[in-house]
Amino acid sequence: MRFWVLGNAGVDETMAAAQWPQPGHTIIVGAPERDIGGKGANQALVLRRAGCAVHLVAPIGADAEGAWISQELKGEGLEPTDFIVLPRATDRSLIFVAPDGENAIASVVGCAASIQPADVDALLCRIERGDALLMQGNLRHDTTEAALALAKARGVRTVFNPSPVDIAFRTFWPLVDILVLNREEAGLFVPDAEPEAALRQLRRDGVGIIVLTLGREGAIALDREGRLHRASAEPVIAVDTTGAGDSFTGAFIAAFLGAQRDLGTSLRAATKAASITVTRRGTRSAFPTESELDDILGASARIVAAD
Repeated sequence: MRFWVLGNAGVDETMAAAQWPQPGHTIIVGAPERDIGGKGANQALVLRRAGCAVHLVAPIGADAEGAWISQELKGEGLEPTDFIVLPRATDRSLIFVAPDGENAIASVVGCAASIQPADVDALLCRIERGDALLMQGNLRHDTTEAALALAKARGVRTVFNPSPVDIAFRTFWPLVDILVLNREEAGLFVPDAEPEAALRQLRRDGVGIIVLTLGREGAIALDREGRLHRASAEPVIAVDTTGAGDSFTGAFIAAFLGAQRDLGTSLRAATKAASITVTRRGTRSAFPTESELDDILGASARIVAAD
């Protein structure tokens, strides 16, 4: 199975903050730490470290930052020829991390927003039956819908992580085979609903399998037959939650689709991967290593996923 990730890639600058910025106030933060970011790149990296065959189709700028991202991702085993180089500045994010590990992120998405629905056929021209398409919320709504529709028409499994959220995403739920989202995102689509009720409503709205992350409470999932699956969170002390959702999503998809593990086993693998990420600072630098993912998924997963 080949995984196609159509999403974004950018530069993250992370700063420790004792408090969140308020209107009219200036705060002192720690020195910025630079790393590769963007939910598309993050999830592709975790999939690749898990031994999956991955194509990251992502727009980057024709600048020094874009060249740096391309070189770094090539070192991670992602082919730079899949990147879209645009005559503009590479996207970037400013990440503020609080003492308890929680984060607040401000992102520039000019490159990601420049991908048009008309571009989808060319960008995904090599995708075929048996592959899987993974997308996030960084691209335009109409571009995302066009890509999911193309994948479904070709018999490709579709996975969607609606972050950042656009409430209009719910118009294309029937195109989504697997939806991975967190409690806050679910609350925007299904207001005032408890987690299990939110899952069942999303299922009625047309989504196939729904996976909901619950932070320290672990994760739950609803399968196509209406059965509920649960996984407890690992008992760790979080220092930085940046990238935890991407680590979870990448590990879950690697286990469930790549290694063909059952839903419960895949949930447990994903929570373990996320638990490693939150104990480290940064984004890419915090993701589980190949060796750690081998331990989480099992040595055979790398062979199966890479075929």
